[in-house]
Amino acid sequence: MIELRDITWDNFWDVINLKPMETQKNNLLSNAVFMAQAYVNLKLQYQDICFAIYYGGNLIGFTKIVFVEENEETYNFNEETYFIDALMIDERYQGKGYGGLALTQILAYIRTKPWGHASSIKLSCYDGNTNAAKLSEKFGFTRTDEFVLGKEGLRLYTMKG
Repeated sequence: MIELRDITWDNFWDVINLKPMETQKNNLLSNAVFMAQAYVNLKLQYQDICFAIYYGGNLIGFTKIVFVEENEETYNFNEETYFIDALMIDERYQGKGYGGLALTQILAYIRTKPWGHASSIKLSCYDGNTNAAKLSEKFGFTRTDEFVLGKEGLRLYTMKG
């Protein structure tokens, strides 16, 4: 079973050392960068959380979730939304269905509305990552013509909250 666990000093370096597949490295920020962004977001009083993803007691991935208020300056979404800013599965565990299991747990967490109601749930996916795009669409996300933070190729996917 997939578990979303807090990142603590006990697993911090293990989360930092998770690696995407070689073909994904050029498109993904490191987990350290995502955690640094979360720290800055919290200092700016945005609702933001990072989780380590475990399966059967093994660390297999990482996720970052942000609650974005309508027309908030950085993300500039036109509605309140939960944004899955990162979902990565370590290269050793990819292609085994863990991404779908993790996304199921992430969506279950979001649906508890930890920071309140939102009209949508969004995530980003690089245009070349066809497996992630297919997974997103399988879960009901729709590909948009928008790019996250204006980064060409970092496509925004959305679904109703």
